[in-house]
Amino acid sequence: MRDNGAALHPGRRAGPGRLALLAAAAGLACAALAGCAGAVAGTGKTPAVCAQAGSITRLVIHRVNGLPQNHERFSFPARITVTSPSRAQSVARALCALPVMPSGTYACPADWAITYRLAFATKARRFAPVTAGISGCQDVYGLGAVRWTARSPGFWHTLAQAAGITPAGEAVFGGTMP
Repeated sequence: MRDNGAALHPGRRAGPGRLALLAAAAGLACAALAGCAGAVAGTGKTPAVCAQAGSITRLVIHRVNGLPQNHERFSFPARITVTSPSRAQSVARALCALPVMPSGTYACPADWAITYRLAFATKARRFAPVTAGISGCQDVYGLGAVRWTARSPGFWHTLAQAAGITPAGEAVFGGTMP
């Protein structure tokens, strides 16, 4: 049996140009799924939010509760908009300073499926959102390599201060059970 790409489209032959196009499309899809979409074009390393942290003018914080049946209670709304450029920039810098999550197997605490979607913007553009989990391994997605906050509780303090949430700290973001 000849491998001519016909399995992709039965009854249709795929030439070398078409196969190259399919390979490029698959590569782009993999890069997007891996979180590389937030990288600055041309560098391949520095996430756009980090490269332009000093230009950020706004941050929208949106809490996502993946297990609403747990009925956690929070002392602040599920959506907060930070319009102070200096406060939004401080959160971007704190995110970019987080360590990359090391490879390996971890025994993480229970994951209550509460995440925070952080959407940054400058006057000229919006960035791909960053998602930070408050429980479990406390992983952070959207800045290229997966980062984590488990060893950097100061991040949550910075986020709380920027949002005007008191008391400023990690515990307030997890909510309380009834």
